[in-house]
Amino acid sequence: MNTYQMLRAPAVAAATLVSGAALALSILFKVPLGLALITLGGAVGLAVAFELSRMSSPVRARLRSRVMAGALAGIFSTAAYDGIRWLLVKLGSLNYSPFEAFPLFGYAIVGGGAPPAIALTVGTIYHYLNGITFAIFYCLLFGGRWWVLGVLWALVLEALMFTLYPGWLDIEAVMKEFTLVSVTGHLAYGSTLGMLSQRWFRASPLV
Repeated sequence: MNTYQMLRAPAVAAATLVSGAALALSILFKVPLGLALITLGGAVGLAVAFELSRMSSPVRARLRSRVMAGALAGIFSTAAYDGIRWLLVKLGSLNYSPFEAFPLFGYAIVGGGAPPAIALTVGTIYHYLNGITFAIFYCLLFGGRWWVLGVLWALVLEALMFTLYPGWLDIEAVMKEFTLVSVTGHLAYGSTLGMLSQRWFRASPLV
């Protein structure tokens, strides 16, 4: 068993999913997203700090390097996700707006009385936070492996979104368009993440 496995890699990686877990909690139980982020983030942050304190300096350095590379992969992957969705809507003249959730994220975090520009900004930052942290999770556990695993991870995220978003966004009238745009976006996200991860970590997978 290698050092990283002994440090419970799955548990450390799971900490990166806190922003997505907060959203699920907010949608399912009507908890303010800002409160969920603070509460879950604080608890998980303490747990991660404890785990880091038990790691040797070389292991922390290796983990930090993997997290930073995963974050960069997440930026590229999320940009691919948004770009292909925007292009699909424009070329197909679709009625569904792929970015309508952004201000809703923002209002859920800072409150319904926030100015629209603030809500959009905060919501966009939160959207990219999710894309980055989901990529870090993948890179911590599967970095360096076959790129198709990135697509499978993205389809898991798609299934969760398909479960939560239609009722939250009240988009039953445009479900076909939502499904097309969402699936295409996640395929682009997963392909980009998988290929970058396979290329960058080919020589040194952690687990």
